[in-house]
Amino acid sequence: MKFTVMGAGGVGGYFGARLAAAGHEVGFVARGRHLEAMRENGLSVRSELGDVELRPVRASDDPAAFGAADCVLFTVKSYDCETAAEALRLALGVDTFVVPLLNGIGHVEVLQRILGPDRVLGGVAHISALIEGPGVVRHFDRLQILRIGEMDNAASPRVLALREACTAAGIECPVPRDIERELWQKVAMICTLAGANCLTRLPLGACRSNPATRAMMESLTAETVAVARTLGVSLPDDQEARTMAVLDKLPAPMKASIFAALERGDRLEASALNGAIDRLGREARVDTPTHRAVYAALAPHEHGTPPAA
Repeated sequence: MKFTVMGAGGVGGYFGARLAAAGHEVGFVARGRHLEAMRENGLSVRSELGDVELRPVRASDDPAAFGAADCVLFTVKSYDCETAAEALRLALGVDTFVVPLLNGIGHVEVLQRILGPDRVLGGVAHISALIEGPGVVRHFDRLQILRIGEMDNAASPRVLALREACTAAGIECPVPRDIERELWQKVAMICTLAGANCLTRLPLGACRSNPATRAMMESLTAETVAVARTLGVSLPDDQEARTMAVLDKLPAPMKASIFAALERGDRLEASALNGAIDRLGREARVDTPTHRAVYAALAPHEHGTPPAA
């Protein structure tokens, strides 16, 4: 298959590199020093599952540079979603489909509005990967799962072809029964992890082992699940316990990507995470005080940490 990776950061860089190493044609859309390093030295992935070295690598800041792809892995930050979608629009072929692998909620609707509802699949990435340095992606732990499906859960030829390509590349790609459920289960997990990380400025292990902080995490999970159910999402009766069980199994040093961005003073995806749950809660008349507190704490940093007064 022919792929374009729209946003070659940790997630896009990792999965794109695995697909390229398996023989697929992959073009990486990146910018800044990361793009310069990829053009000069290729793309390196460091992983317990085996390193990948792509030299040379097809990299550009223009998605049209690679021609029309069969599939676009859309892996930009949530705050760049609309701008990146507009840039991508002219680079799509007749049958190109787009798989968003973003944190948070609301991006599927944005992409459907800009690119067309029939082009957009549902996608969830379970992985911890970051740009370690220009041209280098670090994959933490061994977790690397993609859950991909049509929004109506149909077993379409394009979903089956993508799943086959991922499996052959060594990427775990199980069949999701309900992609909307998968999206909200990921949102519940990442909003809980992000809230705990960012408020305490500590990795997951220290958060979940402290009784007071763990209680806050349980509240974040419960509020997210309550909003989802009010919006008609079908979640298991024990979803809150399932979310905490997932968090208990993750490595103790785990950090949400928004926490890493906060540490660097970069822009944050707060509006698409805890801020989105609070907004949707207000619209659905579900109180979300814990998410509201997290977003209030992160809001001054949303466009980058401001200079000290």
